[in-house]
Amino acid sequence: MPVGRLTVLSALVIALVAIFAVATFVLADVTVGDTAPDFELGKVDGNGTIKLSDLMKNGKPTLLVFWVSWCPHCQREMPVLDKVYRDLKANSINAIGVSVDDDLEDAREFVTEYEISFPNAYAGTDAGERVLDNFGIRGVPNTYIIDKDGMVRAHYVGDVSEKVIKEQFEKLGVK
Repeated sequence: MPVGRLTVLSALVIALVAIFAVATFVLADVTVGDTAPDFELGKVDGNGTIKLSDLMKNGKPTLLVFWVSWCPHCQREMPVLDKVYRDLKANSINAIGVSVDDDLEDAREFVTEYEISFPNAYAGTDAGERVLDNFGIRGVPNTYIIDKDGMVRAHYVGDVSEKVIKEQFEKLGVK
């Protein structure tokens, strides 16, 4: 095969691989309107597991946040989300945090230090890596509002305010 054709063929193969990689990267994200992927992970406190679908059997919308203990945004946001959870819990919401810390003890210390009252799971396992891949998590915090039927109604990357989260739950009938 002449060198010119080989170069064109090589460039075409590289372009196709790049397009496939980008498409896979983009399509892996869970976005508004998607059904939230189910998962089951061990609790940060070591007492059993948390399974999203089991928690949602009660028919309540769910706040889901992916976080890490050393992240300044997470350190600001988690107490805000916990306040929302405490304020709205009586009005029927669920909440789950998912720590992406490398060390489970760091996650435990964070939950204790910031007095987070909603259940938290640990993603520092093979199962946790699959959850992160299924949601397309590449940074934290990542916060989702999931309706009672499992559909993602809102998604935020980075800090999100108490007002915005409460407004999203109001749209789902929670006040």
